[in-house]
Amino acid sequence: MTFTTRANTNFQRDDSLDNLLSTFKAFIVEARRLQSLYSDRIELLVGLETEYIIGDDVAKLESLVEEVGGVDYIVGSVHHVAEVPIDFDQPHFQHALDTVAASAGLVSSDVNAQHEQLCVRYLDSQYNLLTKLQPTVVGHFDLCRLYRPDFSLKDNSEVWSRVERNVAYAVSYGALFEANAAAFRKGWHSAYPGPDVAKVRS
Repeated sequence: MTFTTRANTNFQRDDSLDNLLSTFKAFIVEARRLQSLYSDRIELLVGLETEYIIGDDVAKLESLVEEVGGVDYIVGSVHHVAEVPIDFDQPHFQHALDTVAASAGLVSSDVNAQHEQLCVRYLDSQYNLLTKLQPTVVGHFDLCRLYRPDFSLKDNSEVWSRVERNVAYAVSYGALFEANAAAFRKGWHSAYPGPDVAKVRS
């Protein structure tokens, strides 16, 4: 797919998967060049942030990382549930809720039940990513409640058991957890992760 963006000059941006792959590989080459060039003056780390949209994304990323000769760190993040972005805007988040509800046979008026299932799907995707890639940093652990920051993950045992499982696994191999202040400008009273997750002991 190709998008054309016009500003003061004509500029065409090719967002096809092939072009994105070429861009990423070129980024790695240039980053490694700069890393070597400035190694006597500064420590540069070359990394990437993951995505998880469909089931084989993790396997494809594993192959890509191996193909480019590895990276210094990975930020393990999930931004989609049921192949729908959950952090783009409220309508997309609602679409993800509706999609999960339909697949689980839930009543559309039971918003809490829908959100619980969305969190279950999110946390299961996150766990798959953690176990396959063991990312250095776990990104926005509880993004699944972005548009409902006061939603309690602890109120549903199916959800909370997954929170504890994911935290325990990440801690077991020494992962760091991102504290993301972007949550404040999105209506939260804390950074990601919320206080309930931040207080989990493995």
